[in-house]
Amino acid sequence: MNSEQLIEYFTQVIQSIMNRIGGASNLTEDKNAQKLITSILKELDGLGIKSNQVMPMELEKVYYNALDIASKELTDMGVTPPPIKKKIHMAAVKEIIYKTMDDIKKSVARAKKNAKTMVNRVVSRTKAEIAKGLILGNHSKIVKKRLAKVFQEEGITGYVSSNNSNIRIEKYAETVVRTKMRDANTQGAVNRYIESGVTLVKVSKHSPSCAVCGRFAGMVICLDGSNEGFKSVNDAGIELPPFHPNCRHTVSSWVIDYKSQEEIQKEKDKWKSFNPEKDVRSVAQQKAYKKEQDIRRKANDARKQYEKMAAVLGKDKMPKTLGGFIRGKQSKSKTYLKLQQQYRQANRELKAE
Repeated sequence: MNSEQLIEYFTQVIQSIMNRIGGASNLTEDKNAQKLITSILKELDGLGIKSNQVMPMELEKVYYNALDIASKELTDMGVTPPPIKKKIHMAAVKEIIYKTMDDIKKSVARAKKNAKTMVNRVVSRTKAEIAKGLILGNHSKIVKKRLAKVFQEEGITGYVSSNNSNIRIEKYAETVVRTKMRDANTQGAVNRYIESGVTLVKVSKHSPSCAVCGRFAGMVICLDGSNEGFKSVNDAGIELPPFHPNCRHTVSSWVIDYKSQEEIQKEKDKWKSFNPEKDVRSVAQQKAYKKEQDIRRKANDARKQYEKMAAVLGKDKMPKTLGGFIRGKQSKSKTYLKLQQQYRQANRELKAE
C-alpha cells in the first residue's frame, strides 16, 4: 500500500463504520450500543495501525528520492555533490516520520472520542424520547436512521481548526499525508543542497495559485542567512514550501556561482519590494484561482450531498459512483430528481419520528 492508497483506505474505513451502524441490532439496549462503539473504535484503531505500516516507508522513500534527484540536478549544473552523510539524513527522516505519525495518532484519538460521544448522544436522546412516548414505530430502525444521519452529516472529527471548524478524520488524514509527503520531498532536496555547499533555492511557479504561494513563487531564498541581499529561512515570515496544506510548490537549487551579476541583482531586487501582506497576483491570476476553487467547492459539495443521501436512503438506492451522481445532478435527470424527492420525504419522516 502506498500513500494514495492509504488515503483511500481512510475513506473505506469510514464507509465500513457506516455499514456497521446500518447492521447494528437494537441500539436502545445498552449492550448493543456498547458493542457498536467497540467495533467503531476498533475500526479507527486500524487506521492508526495501517498508517504506522505505510507512512514511515513512504516518507523515507520520497525523502531519499528527492535527495537523489537533487544530486543529479547539481551534477548536471557542474556542482559535484559530496558523499551522502547518512546520519544527517537519517535524523531528518526520523523527525519527519515522528511529526507525521504524531499528527495521525492525535487525529485518531480525537476521532475515537468523537465517535463514542456521537453514539451515546443519539442513543440517549432517542431513548429519552421513547420513554416520554414521543416516538412510535420501530425504535431500532429509528435510532439507526438517526445515528447514520448524524455520522454522515457531522462526520467523525479528526481535527479542530484554529477557527473551530471540525475537520473529518478522512479529510484531515488526506491533508496530513499529502502535505508531509511534499515536506519530505522539499527537505530531502534542501538538505542535499546544503550538504553540497549550495545555500540558495528558487521556489517553483505555477498558475493558478493562492495569495500565500503567490508571494513566494519565483523567489530565491537563502537556506542559512549567508547570502547578503536575499531573505533567509531564518528571517521572520520566510519559509519554504509546502506553504499550506496540499501545497504543490517545490524548490530547486540556485547556484550563485553560475549566475551573472545582472541575474543576481534581479533576484535581490525582488526582495526589496517584497510585502508579506500584499497579494502580488494579477487580476487574471486571482480570477483563475477563484475559478479553480469554485470547481473544487462544487465537487466537494456534490460529494457531501451524495454521502448525506446515501446515509438516509441507503447505498443501494444511490448511483454506483459519485461521478454518476454528479452527472445526474448536472443534467437534472429523472433518477436524480426522484432521489431528491425520496431524500426529502425520508428526512420529513425522520423529523416526525
